Amino acid sequence: MSSALPKSASVVIVGGGMQGLSCAINLALLGIRDIVVLDAGYWQGGTSGRNGCLIRPGFGGHDWTRLFELSWREWTTLSRKLGHNVMFTERGYTMIAETGQSAEMLRNASQLHRQYGITSKILTHRQISRLLPAINQEYVTAALHQPRGGMAPHHSVMKGYLHACREKGIDVRYRTAITGFDMHDRSVRGVYVNDHLIRSGTVVIAAGPQSPELARYAGVEIDGYMMRIEAMALEPMRPLIGPALALIDSLAYFHQTARGEVVGGTEVHETPQKNLRADVPAMAAMAHVYTRLFPQLADIRILRQWAGLLHISSDLAPLLGPHPRVRDLWFSAGWSYGFAGAPGAGLLMAKAIAKGQVDEIMRPFALDRIEKGNPIEEAGVVMNKKGIYIPA
Repeated sequence: MSSALPKSASVVIVGGGMQGLSCAINLALLGIRDIVVLDAGYWQGGTSGRNGCLIRPGFGGHDWTRLFELSWREWTTLSRKLGHNVMFTERGYTMIAETGQSAEMLRNASQLHRQYGITSKILTHRQISRLLPAINQEYVTAALHQPRGGMAPHHSVMKGYLHACREKGIDVRYRTAITGFDMHDRSVRGVYVNDHLIRSGTVVIAAGPQSPELARYAGVEIDGYMMRIEAMALEPMRPLIGPALALIDSLAYFHQTARGEVVGGTEVHETPQKNLRADVPAMAAMAHVYTRLFPQLADIRILRQWAGLLHISSDLAPLLGPHPRVRDLWFSAGWSYGFAGAPGAGLLMAKAIAKGQVDEIMRPFALDRIEKGNPIEEAGVVMNKKGIYIPA
C-alpha cells in the first residue's frame, strides 16, 4: 500500500514524464530536498512513452540550436548522471530536404552549427550513397548529417529517470491527480489532491496535453493547442537504414532498431482529436513516404501503430519558466521535441528554480513571448505547421 501523501514539499512537480522527472532529478542534484512528483496517469502513459526516440543537437535557428545542443551534451553523459543505462547511441542523424527551399535551410543550418561547435555536414551525392545506399536520391535535393545525433529507447530512458529519482528520495506517484491549487494573492502555495493539501513554495507544471487545463486551475491561460501524433513499426528486416532520419518536407521521421524494425511517424492535416486511437490517414501517409524514399519497404508488413497527444505552442517551441502572472508557478510545456529536449530543459528549469536566475538559453522560451510579439521561428522541425503564429 502506498504511503500517505506528504503535507508539504519544497517543490511539487505535476507530470511524471521525462520533463517532470528531469526537472526533479536535477533539483535533487542541486541539493533541493522534499521533492514530490504527481502524475494523473500511469508510468509512460503519456508522450514520454509515445515518441520517435530521436535526438539531434542542431536545428535551423539560434534559439533551438542552443537549447538542443545543451540537451545533447546532457544525453552524452546521462547514463552516468542517472546511474542507469539509458541506451543512448550516437548512430547519426540525417536531415533530408526534398525542395530547394529546404535545401537552402539545411545549408544555412550547417553554417550555424559551426558557431556552436556542432559537427554537421552537407553531404555530396556520393556521400549520401555511402551513408544511405538504399535511399531513392531522385527525391533528395540535400542532406545534412549530424554524426553525433542518434536515438535512445524511451523505456530505458524513463526507467533510468524513475529509478534515479527514487534513489535520491524523490516521492514519485502515478495515478495521483491534482484537483486544484491553494492560491493566495496571485501566488501558488500548494496543490490539492482531492481534499488533501500539499503545501509548497514552488509548483512546476510539466503535464503535456493537460498543461493548459492545469493552468486554468490557477486562473490563467498558456499559449498553444492540442495535437495528435502517430507512429508505426514495421516487421523486422535486414539492416537498411543506418542513421536516424528526418524528412523536412514530408514531415516524417524514422529509424531502424537493433531488432530490424523501421519505426517512425509522419504528420498529417486532420480534424483535431483527443483520443489515442490510431487512424488510417497517418498510416497511409507514412507508407507513402517509406515506399517513395525506400522502395524496398513496399512489401514489408506493419506490425504496430499507436498515437499520442501533445500540447504544442503556436510557434512549436517549448514554454519554459515562470508564469508571468502567477508567482511560484512554473511550466515546461508546449513541447514538440520534448523527448530530445528533456535533459537540457530539466537542467535549465532546475537551475532557475534553485538559484532564482533564468539562463540566457532558456530566456527566449518565456511563456509570454507570443503576446509580446517575440515568437521563435524555426524551420528545422518536422512538424505540421498548421495553426502556427505568423508574425505580421
